Amino acid sequence: MADVRLATISGWSERRGQLRGVVLLVITALIFYLLFRRIDLMSVLQTLATIPFRTWRAAFLLTISFPMLSALRWHYTLKAIGHRVSILRCLKIILGTSPISAIAPSKAGDLLKALSLRGEISLLEVGGTVLAERVLDVIVLAALALAGGIVVGNSLITRLAVAIVGAGIAGLLLLPMLVASIKKPKLREKLERLIRVLHALRAQPSKAFAIALFTVLNWLASIVQTHLLLLAVGAHPPFWLTAAALPIAIFIGLIPITIGGMGTRDAALVTLLASAATAPQALSVGLLYSFFGYWLLAILGLPFMKSALFRNRNQRS
Repeated sequence: MADVRLATISGWSERRGQLRGVVLLVITALIFYLLFRRIDLMSVLQTLATIPFRTWRAAFLLTISFPMLSALRWHYTLKAIGHRVSILRCLKIILGTSPISAIAPSKAGDLLKALSLRGEISLLEVGGTVLAERVLDVIVLAALALAGGIVVGNSLITRLAVAIVGAGIAGLLLLPMLVASIKKPKLREKLERLIRVLHALRAQPSKAFAIALFTVLNWLASIVQTHLLLLAVGAHPPFWLTAAALPIAIFIGLIPITIGGMGTRDAALVTLLASAATAPQALSVGLLYSFFGYWLLAILGLPFMKSALFRNRNQRS
């Protein structure tokens, strides 16, 4: 519907959002400037040119799997709280919100998913499903980093991963108790709707297992894609080093100082993969991670953006 403007929901309409966006762009550019002062740009371009077509094709196909697995997961998460949104519509929403998420000065993607179902499902309930998925993402990513850290013997990554897994699990276990302890009825009622999905998944272990499985498959696909790209540029890291390094780089990229984690995530990959990849090789793969994980999905999502965000409220899945 036209009552929601793209500039508004992307965070670019307000002066504060515009200022934040400009600051993020400047910091992103500054980090890349510093990276390319240390790493020769022509070496990076030459490294990218060595990637064979079959690897580009495999990486593209793996990228296609990301929104599909995310759609399956979101479908079952919504189904757990009693809302039947078709897998196809979940896919269209995920694809349709990706172009704005890629350029938003703040993490607007989760809000967009809630807005896409406005008038059908409570914003708090949809927000709760997205929040639960994000926490699960963190736990699964950290668990993969933990496994990789143990196999390759990296104590720093192992300790970080243990701390993140522990914090994520503790959050899931303690949040319902914290909400129940709130004395203000209205606030407690709103938060109960937000965490309704946690209670639902505890009561439906089969759906919880399916959701966890789709999450693991999604992140494994991302790690496999990154590993294939590393091999294609001439690096030869053990698979479990890639599995250990990529999640930590993703977590560092979540620090909200650049657009889409670009720059910080790339610098982290260069550092974490230093024992198995040259700086141009690691930076090349870092740039490709942003391309396949963000920009390509944003381009693929353009045809679905209008139907995802401006769908008539009377239309149901």
